[in-house]
Amino acid sequence: MVLGSNGKVMQVDGEKVVEIFPEDIAQDNEKWVPSIVVYMVGTASSIGALERFIMVQETFSTKPIILYHIDGYFVVRFANEEERDMVLCLGPHQLLRRPFIMKPWVPEFNFKEEILTTIPLWVKLPNLPLNCWNAVLLSKIGSSLGKPLYADDCTFQVNRISFTRILVEVDITRPLPKMIKMHDPKGNVLEQQIWFEWKPIFCHKCLQVGYSCVEKTDAQIQKKGLNRANKKEWVPITDRGKEQDKDIGLVTTQVQEVMEHQQGDEVQDQG
Repeated sequence: MVLGSNGKVMQVDGEKVVEIFPEDIAQDNEKWVPSIVVYMVGTASSIGALERFIMVQETFSTKPIILYHIDGYFVVRFANEEERDMVLCLGPHQLLRRPFIMKPWVPEFNFKEEILTTIPLWVKLPNLPLNCWNAVLLSKIGSSLGKPLYADDCTFQVNRISFTRILVEVDITRPLPKMIKMHDPKGNVLEQQIWFEWKPIFCHKCLQVGYSCVEKTDAQIQKKGLNRANKKEWVPITDRGKEQDKDIGLVTTQVQEVMEHQQGDEVQDQG
């Protein structure tokens, strides 16, 4: 990559400012659009472990490229958006028995601002009326929860009728709803249950997913109390205890003398 010195730099309030035009990033936007951002919840992982997980999910035209960022997340770039979407629709995802988050890469992606607060979650809508199984209404329901992304294949093909399943990007800093209300064309109010397949823990103090300072503190207090209850203490021997030991020894000696005396008498009688 050869760099040039013909770039124009603006002056704003005496400071040099680099202005980015759409044509400056258009080509690279297309390059990274078929990518996903992966964040492991509560634990670190390796590129090799993530690569093995992805490669067993689908057959790819080209091996995905996996890159690690020092802030603790991965970027996985696929050959096209279709292969990217195939992996996104396979969730919820787990690796080494730990959940991890996958979301599409966008040009405005900022790890600290986005991935710690907005997470794609699979949502089940049990007993949803069959005439509501369409992209328009599912998008409306998803929009009431967050940003709707996809419906799974079984929902799209109507291979089951017990529930629909949609992927929605949800703000986990807010309580997750258990029900939403819908009005049908006749004015009836329908209460639709909402089942989240995974309800991640979010610490409002540390701004971390899969972690809670409050729960950790409570657990530490309980553990400390349990250890204190099970703690053994050594009690020193007192003088009173020594006197009792002496008394016991004296009684034992007296008993032995009596027994020896009785044995001596028996021997004399036999003689």
